[in-house]
Amino acid sequence: MPTSDSPHDQSTPPVQVDDQTIGVQLELASQSDAGATTEMPPLVRIYAAEGIEELVAIVDERSIPVKLWGGTCSGIEWLFGLASVIAGLALLASLPIVQFLSLGYLLEVSGRITRTGKIREGFIGIRPAARLGSIILGTWLMLWPIRLVSSYWRSAQLIDPNSGLTAAWRIGLLIFTVVMVGHILLAWSCGGKIRYFFWPLLAPFFFGMWVLRRIVSSARLRPIVSPVIGTFSKRLLKDLTTVPPLTSWFPPAIFWSNLRRGGLYTAARDAVWDYAVNLRAHYFFWLGLRGFAGAITWLFVPVIMIIAMTNFQLENEQAARGLGGLSAFLGSALLAVVILYLPFLQAHFAAENRFVAMFEIGVIRRKFQRAPIAFWFSLLITLGFSLPLYLLKVEYVPRETVWLPSVVFVIFILPARIITGWALARAEKRETPRYFLLRWGARLGSLPLVLFYAFIAFFTQFLSWYGSYSLFEQHAFLTPVPFLGL
Repeated sequence: MPTSDSPHDQSTPPVQVDDQTIGVQLELASQSDAGATTEMPPLVRIYAAEGIEELVAIVDERSIPVKLWGGTCSGIEWLFGLASVIAGLALLASLPIVQFLSLGYLLEVSGRITRTGKIREGFIGIRPAARLGSIILGTWLMLWPIRLVSSYWRSAQLIDPNSGLTAAWRIGLLIFTVVMVGHILLAWSCGGKIRYFFWPLLAPFFFGMWVLRRIVSSARLRPIVSPVIGTFSKRLLKDLTTVPPLTSWFPPAIFWSNLRRGGLYTAARDAVWDYAVNLRAHYFFWLGLRGFAGAITWLFVPVIMIIAMTNFQLENEQAARGLGGLSAFLGSALLAVVILYLPFLQAHFAAENRFVAMFEIGVIRRKFQRAPIAFWFSLLITLGFSLPLYLLKVEYVPRETVWLPSVVFVIFILPARIITGWALARAEKRETPRYFLLRWGARLGSLPLVLFYAFIAFFTQFLSWYGSYSLFEQHAFLTPVPFLGL
């Protein structure tokens, strides 16, 4: 998933005004792609040699109906991007080795919120994911008509291979395939928005609006319309009389314009390359791999002690049961202690991007003192959201459908990662510990949470498909889906 979500600054060269060099820098308002659904107006930052002089906001001159329409479309796009992120994480999590990308993204969510203190920064790559999701979904939908025509041709071939109808269906299938592939490539070349795949169906509506604007802005009607509409809203009048070019919404016109401009292949190649680079797959993979290694390091000893309960082989059966029970008790207690710190250690590691940070318990304890209630709430959500997911491990999931339960895992785990980052961010904002009663109340309130989780985790080994070794499938801290069967 792309990580470059913050707006890019766009600058103009310095200009000479009254023998003084002044630079004008256009900056988008501080906004992540996961933030407000409406586009924020840019800011004009004017600066001189001695420093920044003035910061002026450019007013959005669109009318209220146009703003509402744009905000609604932007919100729908953002929700579609979020669904694309969840689907992508679920798919990646179901693939061996590649699943570290999914874990790395989830860790980066909590790490970025910890660094910035803004929850919206945890929704990484939502807008780019929406574009990729629209390309995949649109292409998949456009292939269905080809499958339908192909099924008719196959049915005709089975009934009478040598009939004229069968030959006609074959020729029709070839022509239809060429047309649909060309249609898909046209949508890709225009940017891959979902509406570009359905432009033949949407064209009448868009053309109607386009023609209406041309009529309203014509020399004959504008003097009549302007006093009427302008009385209520000059901005609405401007929106109604501004005719957008065909190259801004009509795919054939967009393609023809790009073709006349030249460099169509080079531009497409560079855009795909830039998108792939902005995904930063290597960063997420390396972060997920180290986060996995650190969590396994913490969980290895308590899990092995619990597993050893079933593997004591002594001549004295009573002694074996006693040692096995003691090992399971100590392992469960140690597991409760580990999970008390592990979610916050992982978020701290992701924020610092240092593997050693995974073991800095003292730092986590000091941060807990500054935000004890937030830490307790984060622990409640993390452990509470992970418990129902153990039910999905009772039955063996076939390799072909493993991505289906992984969607459920990601939907539950993503909010937990967000809230964990939020808890650490609250601690970063404060310099002094909270009240004594709040700190000890949160400590005592955390004990039943971790003990109950350890109790449930202990008994899941008797229900899970992989037995006691499934205790290594701590999806709240490791990969978001069971990895033993992969």
